[in-house]
Amino acid sequence: MFHAREASLIHPGRPTLAATVIAIVAAACRLGEHVAEAPIDGLGLPVDAALATADAAVDAPDGPRGLRATIGDRPEVTGSCGALDDRAEMLTRFEPAMAEQDVTAGWEFDTDADSYDHASYGFVPNWPSATSGRFSLRLHGRITLDAGPHCFSVDIGATGTDIISGKNGCGQVWVGAGNAALAETGYEAATSGVATGCIDVASTGPTDFDIVFWYFNIFERARLNVRHCAGAGCTPAEMLMLASLQPS
Repeated sequence: MFHAREASLIHPGRPTLAATVIAIVAAACRLGEHVAEAPIDGLGLPVDAALATADAAVDAPDGPRGLRATIGDRPEVTGSCGALDDRAEMLTRFEPAMAEQDVTAGWEFDTDADSYDHASYGFVPNWPSATSGRFSLRLHGRITLDAGPHCFSVDIGATGTDIISGKNGCGQVWVGAGNAALAETGYEAATSGVATGCIDVASTGPTDFDIVFWYFNIFERARLNVRHCAGAGCTPAEMLMLASLQPS
C-alpha cells in the first residue's frame, strides 16, 4: 500500500500530489466534522435552484410529492375554453377519469406527439398506454405557498383567442377554491396570449392547485408551460418545484 509518509520520502521536503490528495481527504474525514450532502432533488440543478428546492422541501408538509394526473373527456367539438367555464363544469370533464395516476413530472411539455404516453411529454411515471389524438389532462393537488401575493402564468402557444391564434385548445391554472380559473389561455379564453393571474394567499401552507390542458387540434404542437412568482406585480418566471407539490 502507498502511504503519505512513503510519498514524502521520495522527494524529501516536497510532498507529492498523492500525499496532498490524501491529506485533503483525511481532513474532510476528521472526527466531529460534517461533509455536506447533496441538496434534496438537487441532481442536475444549478446551486441556487437546488437550494431553493431544498428550502421548499423543509417548508412543505410530509407526504408524497408531485400532482395527481387525470385523463378526462376527449374534446369532440372544439378546443374552446368555453368547455371549462367554471369549476363545476371543469370537474365534470374529468369524472369519471379515463386514466389516473400520481406523477412527479408531466406539467411541462412542448411536443409534436399527440399520444400522451409518448416520451416527449415527460410524464414520470409514464402512462402504460394512451389513446392517440385529442385528449384532456388535469393535474391536481396542493401547492405550498408563503402568505402574500403570488402570480401564475400558463402558456399553450396561443397568441390570441380566436380558433386559429388560440390554437383551438385551452390551458388553465386554478389556485385556491375559487369558482373560476386564475389564468386561462387559448380559444375563447379570458386572456389573449400567455395568461397571468395573481392571488393573495392569506396564510402560509398548502393551497388547492389545478392545471388543465384541453387539447383538440392535433395539427398544433402540444405545449404546456406554467410559471410562478411571489410578490405584488411580479412576472412569473419560476418553474414549479416538485418539493412544493402534493397530489390529492
